[in-house]
Amino acid sequence: MDAYEPTELRTGETWLRLAVMLVYFFMVFYVVKFLVGVSMLFQFVLVVFRGSVNIRLKKFTADLNLFAYSVLQYVSWNTDQRPFPFCDWPCAEDLSVPAKDR
Repeated sequence: MDAYEPTELRTGETWLRLAVMLVYFFMVFYVVKFLVGVSMLFQFVLVVFRGSVNIRLKKFTADLNLFAYSVLQYVSWNTDQRPFPFCDWPCAEDLSVPAKDR
């Protein structure tokens, strides 16, 4: 009797991806959520007392949003490229470069 075993189930790559996805989903998103919350409150205080936002914090949160997007792309199987720290940290300035020039 021949049992059908898909190659994906036999390789460790699929199981490794599951482990990485679970770590990103259950641990990294809580850290991202915390950082966004702290940034939100800090920017609010700055706007109330100074009347302007902190440009460096604004850039950091833009980068953090791109990181969260890359994690969501990976855990939802829309891409096979693992997010940071397995690749470079996403940078908001990269969006200003046209896609054909990247």
